[in-house]
Amino acid sequence: MHLGTIALLKFFEQHREDDSLVLVTIIGTEGSTYRKPGAMMLISQDRQYVGMISGGCLEGDLLHHADDVFATGQARKITYDMHAGDELVWSLGIGCDGIIHLLLQKLDRIDGFPMLDWITSSLAARQAVMLAMKLADDDSGPDLGEPGLGEIGLINSVNKAFGEERLVSAASEAVSSDWPVWRSQQRADSAVLLINMPPQPRVLLCGAGPDAVPVAAQFAKLGWDCIVVDHRSGYAMPERFSPGCETLVSRPEKLHLVLDLQQIDAAVIMAHHLENDAAYLRQLAPLLGDEQSPGNLAYLGVLGPAARRNKLCEMAGCSNALVHGPVGLDIGAELPEAIALSIAAEIHAVLNQRNGFSLTHKVTATL
Repeated sequence: MHLGTIALLKFFEQHREDDSLVLVTIIGTEGSTYRKPGAMMLISQDRQYVGMISGGCLEGDLLHHADDVFATGQARKITYDMHAGDELVWSLGIGCDGIIHLLLQKLDRIDGFPMLDWITSSLAARQAVMLAMKLADDDSGPDLGEPGLGEIGLINSVNKAFGEERLVSAASEAVSSDWPVWRSQQRADSAVLLINMPPQPRVLLCGAGPDAVPVAAQFAKLGWDCIVVDHRSGYAMPERFSPGCETLVSRPEKLHLVLDLQQIDAAVIMAHHLENDAAYLRQLAPLLGDEQSPGNLAYLGVLGPAARRNKLCEMAGCSNALVHGPVGLDIGAELPEAIALSIAAEIHAVLNQRNGFSLTHKVTATL
């Protein structure tokens, strides 16, 4: 899953005429922290910002440090230690545990924004990006042939590269076999942080009835790319759904003709009609792959009870496929908005390879 990259790039688009921005990156954490390494913020000179490195208790103080970076142009590291004395901890309103290490660097329009443009174009083409960032603040620097603090190299999933050559090599090495699923990783042999930036999830809703509207809204709030398809033109209308949701009018059996199904990460079938749902399922189930060869579709769910799911799988000839049904996590959902939350939560867990269990029970079990 992406680490809020899309929101950062939208902020950049709104501020691309600014002379400079400050990029804040979490480069290391210890103990319990709100965000993990790889999380980023962008800050403008008028103190607007997007992204969070805490639950909101550190951002105000961080703006003061950003002012200094804007003024000096020098990258700097900052550490917030929530183990520190009461005066620091409670004055910032923290009261929690953990240590956050941050890197602040100034991006000037003349030389820093091309990197953001490169990331934007890669993710827009649904090409994952691996970013390598130099963390050392030694005295070597670029003048002596070594990348300096905060320098960046990038490579995308079609092997296009951008940035400092040695860091491009580090990013390329990280994806030399298969594209990894981890979010960030610090190389043990060097002060280089690797940050994985996959494109935003693309989720398909097969069926545009009234109960699909809150589901699409939940997906949109998560920053997912949502596509809604229905054969009824009176239902598949953009104005019925959240801004940014794409709507398509198509017969279920012709879905593959109007949409590149290889670009779909998750799908929910909710047309409320057995033959139509089976037609969707017949085209989508093969994209799940199997244990030996996973497909591009990480999640496929059908609305209704387990008996209906089994009937649909029989009709579509995919009885052995991992089709979720009933869809969603068991949160006691009954109304459309709660069901939408349940569905989005289950897909989020699957895309992040989590089980959706209670965090309280998870922590208790490890004590």
